[in-house]
Amino acid sequence: MREKQPRALYTLFFTEMWERFSYYGMRALLILYMTRQILYGDSQAYGIYAAYGALVYATPFIGGVIADQLLGYRRGIILGAVLMAIGHFLMAIESSVFFYGALAFLIIGNGFFKPNISSMVGGLYKPGDPRRDGGFTIFYMGINLGAFLSPLACGLLGELLGWHYGFGLAGVGMVIGLIVFVRGQHRFEDSNGAPPNPEKLFRPIIPGITRERLIYIGAFLITPLIGWLVWNYHLMSYILTPFAIIVFVGLLIMSFSFEKIERQRVWVILILAFFSITFWAFFEQAGSSITLFTANNVNREIFGFVVPTSVFQSVNPLFIIIFAPIFAALWIALGKRNKEPNTTIKFALGIIQLGLGFGVFVLGASLAGPNGMVALVFLLFGYLLHTTGELCISPVGLSMVTKLSPARIVSMVMGAWFLSFAMAQHVGGMIARLTSTAQYMERGITYEPETGFTGTDQFSVRTYYVNQHGGGADTLRSEPLTVIIDVVDQRPEAISQAGDVFYMHRAVKPGETLEVNLRVPYLDPTGRLTGIEVQPAPKYGEVVISDDILTYHAGQQDMQVDTVYYQMRNINLPELTDQVALIVTISEDEVFSPSVLETTQQFTVQRSTAIRTSFNTFNVLQNFYIPHGGTLGIEILEEPANGYVNTGSMLNPFVGPTKTVHIYSNVFYYLFLISLGVGLLVFMISPLLKRWMHGIH
Repeated sequence: MREKQPRALYTLFFTEMWERFSYYGMRALLILYMTRQILYGDSQAYGIYAAYGALVYATPFIGGVIADQLLGYRRGIILGAVLMAIGHFLMAIESSVFFYGALAFLIIGNGFFKPNISSMVGGLYKPGDPRRDGGFTIFYMGINLGAFLSPLACGLLGELLGWHYGFGLAGVGMVIGLIVFVRGQHRFEDSNGAPPNPEKLFRPIIPGITRERLIYIGAFLITPLIGWLVWNYHLMSYILTPFAIIVFVGLLIMSFSFEKIERQRVWVILILAFFSITFWAFFEQAGSSITLFTANNVNREIFGFVVPTSVFQSVNPLFIIIFAPIFAALWIALGKRNKEPNTTIKFALGIIQLGLGFGVFVLGASLAGPNGMVALVFLLFGYLLHTTGELCISPVGLSMVTKLSPARIVSMVMGAWFLSFAMAQHVGGMIARLTSTAQYMERGITYEPETGFTGTDQFSVRTYYVNQHGGGADTLRSEPLTVIIDVVDQRPEAISQAGDVFYMHRAVKPGETLEVNLRVPYLDPTGRLTGIEVQPAPKYGEVVISDDILTYHAGQQDMQVDTVYYQMRNINLPELTDQVALIVTISEDEVFSPSVLETTQQFTVQRSTAIRTSFNTFNVLQNFYIPHGGTLGIEILEEPANGYVNTGSMLNPFVGPTKTVHIYSNVFYYLFLISLGVGLLVFMISPLLKRWMHGIH
């Protein structure tokens, strides 16, 4: 008869479940919140997301060392839970200061919580206990049960009612997890999670301040620094990478003082940690580039209802819940027959399956419809392969670290293992930025009606151009544009009518020559999507075309406007075309002021309610032009009477799904190839790592 798992495992199961509920609830909303509410460009959002993720996994090394040497696992878990609860509730306050402060509390709290709860799971089993891998798999199911429920709850609340409702619910989940752990401590053996040296921990350093209190105070005092690091996410390359190198080289040097079997087992952990960076850097695209791929290019309509993007963060944990028991039973069954793959083979299988998942995304993108939308089945099947790959790596990896690490430094090694995840998050951010549409962002207007208001509202804006010609700096402004807003009860089918012609404005002096690259990046982001059909009919000049370069020879007449029309036709889907009008101003002038094309522009939006905000982003730049095509800024002249208006970043309206699908698929294709190559490499070195793991010489 199979021996039952320790009862204390289920206390840790539910504690971790609620902690993951809070973490994944916030994670499901974070990239969407930054790109839709704060209006960061996706490149900046990816950078902040990657810095947050990297620090979330870097701090467990420090938290693990503090728990190993002073605090003990239990106090570390409680401290971490309190800090994370504070962070989640701060996310419910709409303020940039609170936003970065919230991320800082979440990062520091996770540093104390994450390595210590995993170490406590390992402490439930004696060396050689056959229940260990099964226990970690059950524990991993708790992680994914919380991860499955939170996007459904926090994600739906956040996207449909208001972002801060979703973040607030994540905080409630963290508080529940804390209560579960505190009330279940009687189930643990006294030695499991206790401070290693209570007398040292509780002895005052100065009157009234013990080492325990100093740790608590320091955890709060360091939050401004962590928030600053997230804000300055570009510094992570200069901080995290050297820190990771120091930690891993330090562990390698430390390993030479161990006896031979211990030393080689530490080497196995370090080598697999290196390969896990590849896996998790690619896997964590789920929270960044795959999230925006889902939002921009996946057909999410089911029976007439468009499923919110954040809900699909539940797909991976749902598959884990379904398949984790199957994998656990499979490993046990194969183990009884002495056919269970060793840890390194499981790693190789996991990385290869991850790559196949990206291959499915690429296949779906290649079969996208004329509207650039990918069938939902490809997203789900790709997530399935990512999940089966994860099940071959993640629970097995946690078990391996607690099993192979010398007992005296198990939390330190666990922290180093999570540090490899930190590097993966950092690398993953760089990968996600390859899919970025930041270069296609422009300034837009955001408008939010007052709660309960319906009717007509209006405000006015104008554009400006900073002229650097002649060594000075003059700001040239356009005439005002009046923006009229119709606020209605029901969500409108369209906020405004989309433009059907892309206008390019250029200026040239009489008798001189102008060269223009017709392959406009907005309309052909990858540089190979379209063929160009030019229909030049200039009245005041001559046109010569060589490849994609149009050369315009201006006539001698001053103050004339010429127009050259052309089409950019999708090579794979010829029915998709973009109409372009190249407007050439022939003028002796060297300085131009921006001009408004229409004096009014109208939009229709849904009203706000007490629990749901109607937040809208408008493109108004299409109603302005400047002859030499300079970059225009926007400023607000008149505030609306019944709402709130601001400027922010938005995607150029011509960069739609038919363009972005190619950007995503190009990157996913290379992730597919690299994953297969790395998986095969791990297969090749697996015999050596197996000998080191088992002390075979």
